[in-house]
Amino acid sequence: MFVFLSSIFVCIQLACCCGSAACSCCCNCCPKIKQSTGTRVMYSIFFLLVTIICAVMMSPTVEQAMKDNIPFYSELCEKMNAGENCKTLVGYSAVYKMCFGMACFFLFLSIFTLRINNSTGCRAAIHNGFWLLKFFLLAGCCTGAFFLPQEETFLEVWRIIGAIGGFIFLIIQLMLLVEFAHRWNTNW
Repeated sequence: MFVFLSSIFVCIQLACCCGSAACSCCCNCCPKIKQSTGTRVMYSIFFLLVTIICAVMMSPTVEQAMKDNIPFYSELCEKMNAGENCKTLVGYSAVYKMCFGMACFFLFLSIFTLRINNSTGCRAAIHNGFWLLKFFLLAGCCTGAFFLPQEETFLEVWRIIGAIGGFIFLIIQLMLLVEFAHRWNTNW
C-alpha cells in the first residue's frame, strides 16, 4: 500500500512540473503570483540557465578539467569527430551552437503562440505550463545544434546573423533611449 501511495505522490509531483503550478511546486511558502508573471520567470530561468552553460563553456579551465578528469578524452573526441581536443564541445563554437539551439527554441514557441488573445485557450495553456516538457525541448534543441553538418559554414553564417541582430538591437535601444529622454524632458 505504501509503494502505491508513494508512486501516486511521485506522479502528482511530476504532473506539477508539467502544469502551470511549476513555480509554486517546490516552494509553497512563496506568495502566489499571477500566471503571466510565473511564465516570465520560467522563461527567464531557461534563458539564464543556457547563458550560464555558455559562460562555463567559454572558460579555458573547463577544457583543461575535461582533459584531466576524463581518462578516454582524446578517444572520445576522435569518435565524435569533434576535432582536436574537442574544440567543438568547448569554446566559442560551442557557445554559438548553444545559442542557436536556444534561439530555435524561442523562435518555435513564439511562432506557436502567435495571435493568442486570452489565457484560456489550448495554446495559451501550453505557453503558460508544461515546463518539464519545454525544458526537454530546450535541451534537445541545444543538443541537436551540436550535430549540424558543415560546422565552418554554420559558424560563419551564425556570426553574420548575430552581428545583424546585435546591430538591430542597438538601434532599437538607442531609439528607446532618445524617446525616454524626450518624455522625461517634456515631463520636467
